[in-house]
Amino acid sequence: MSPSTQVKLLRVLEDKYIQRVGGNEKIPVDVRILAATHRDLESALKENEASRAFRFREDLFYRLSGVTITLPPLSQRPEDIPDLVKYFMQRSGAELGVDAPSIQPEAIAFLQNQAWPGNVRELENSVRQALLLARNYSISLEHAQEACARTRKSVLISDQTIAGYFAELLARAQRGETDGVHAKMIEEMERELFARAIQLAQGNQAKAARWLGVTRTTIREKLIHFGLHPAGEKPEE
Repeated sequence: MSPSTQVKLLRVLEDKYIQRVGGNEKIPVDVRILAATHRDLESALKENEASRAFRFREDLFYRLSGVTITLPPLSQRPEDIPDLVKYFMQRSGAELGVDAPSIQPEAIAFLQNQAWPGNVRELENSVRQALLLARNYSISLEHAQEACARTRKSVLISDQTIAGYFAELLARAQRGETDGVHAKMIEEMERELFARAIQLAQGNQAKAARWLGVTRTTIREKLIHFGLHPAGEKPEE
């Protein structure tokens, strides 16, 4: 949340009224704010004091933290994974035309042992990809492994450049940890590109296709291949 937006939100919480853009009328509001973050805001406040750099307003933090619920990452609650997998199978199965989706115990065990840096959303994408791989058969260990490989988190983390990614990939090949780095790079970069395009287009496949310079058929095939196919397609614009 930008500094200016933090100020506006705090003002609403303090004064309990809003004003329309360009208007002078004060409109009373009675709202309950549910806020979520993946950042450690208490640590961010300490960084404010140490570096004197603006990161998050302390007054807003205390306004929002009346009741705090901490949800551990998926890697710390593997016992939830079987139920989540069943739920995602039923939801995606109906859309993909799989009448009775099922999964083998060893595949469940494999999923429970994964780190899941992308948390529940990454698990959902992996289950969807596994259903596509298995078609109308039960999801096997091999299906789960391939699905996780295809739907792992973005190849470029926020502070890593493309050059840094290439260097890391080649270093892994030099150590004998991977091979076929050219095909691997193309696959991962393409997945990142299509994922960001469809997210920016808010699910509108026609718009994303125009941006990328590909056909509607191509983008649909790529989204399915990478397990990124949205539940519903937005109309053309």
